[in-house]
Amino acid sequence: MMTRLWRPVCLAAVGVLSLTGCGLFGQNKIIRGSVAESITVTSPAFRDGAPMPVRFACAQYGGKSKTPPLRWSVAQSGVGSLALIIDDPDSPSGAYVHWVLFNIDATANELLENTTPPHSEQSMNTTHKVGYAPPCPPKGEVHKYRFTLYALKEKVPLKNGASLSEALSAIAARTIARGRMYATFRGAVM
Repeated sequence: MMTRLWRPVCLAAVGVLSLTGCGLFGQNKIIRGSVAESITVTSPAFRDGAPMPVRFACAQYGGKSKTPPLRWSVAQSGVGSLALIIDDPDSPSGAYVHWVLFNIDATANELLENTTPPHSEQSMNTTHKVGYAPPCPPKGEVHKYRFTLYALKEKVPLKNGASLSEALSAIAARTIARGRMYATFRGAVM
């Protein structure tokens, strides 16, 4: 029974590790087979590296579980669609994926707070649910969250609710550029 429960977690971890290896997660240095860091990602709600406002966190810490607003610049031709992945590399079990949003219109340059762009799709996250899983680190711990936007050469041929491993692999196979910003959140001791 335990093996059956851990299988999806292991598959998601393999998907995240495969993105790390091809330059999608974790690395800032461009290596053979990786993609250019040519997209600037910002948020009107918090600065890069700063604490995230509590409204984007889980209810346990007084949050509203709202998706954060983001803005970006994609100065590259040949972009067929965009994808966004929010993950927590500080999770004790490896990168915890909070949200995978794909097939965002290639001409879009922002994501409004608490919205999902029209015609975009969402995959499952690490909690095996479709949509945004708000930050909710253990009490007293500060975790870092990565907001990575990917420029894709074409749309991802998956539908809403795709598995995390399928979505991560499909995004990795189509990525031509990326950009990233970070934020932190502290699990308040109440």
